[in-house]
Amino acid sequence: MSVEYRHKRYIRIRLVDSSLYTFKSTDDATTKISFKDSWNTNDPIVTYDLEDSNQTLVMTIEHHSEDKQVGWKAAIDAEWGINAWPWNGNNSEQTIEHFKTEWLHADGSVSSTKILL
Repeated sequence: MSVEYRHKRYIRIRLVDSSLYTFKSTDDATTKISFKDSWNTNDPIVTYDLEDSNQTLVMTIEHHSEDKQVGWKAAIDAEWGINAWPWNGNNSEQTIEHFKTEWLHADGSVSSTKILL
């Protein structure tokens, strides 16, 4: 993989009482969020970490090339719409929030940050 085509996505789950869900593990997080197949477009390497006292799932997504990264992002972006999300998690009892994206330089430092909420 190329360290030139990496970014991080920050995702959490807000419960109906407005509190944040605390994940038991990265497996618990990915199961509860239940990412759609589009997240596998162009075969990215994805690593998962938990931050913020296990209330935030941080995905580091790495691609072979800029073209693969652009295609992957287009596939994810296409999932968004009215009452449509890029995951299958149960939004009736929780709200899945993708609240920040960080685009990374080759050395891993942050190139730019987009706050989504």
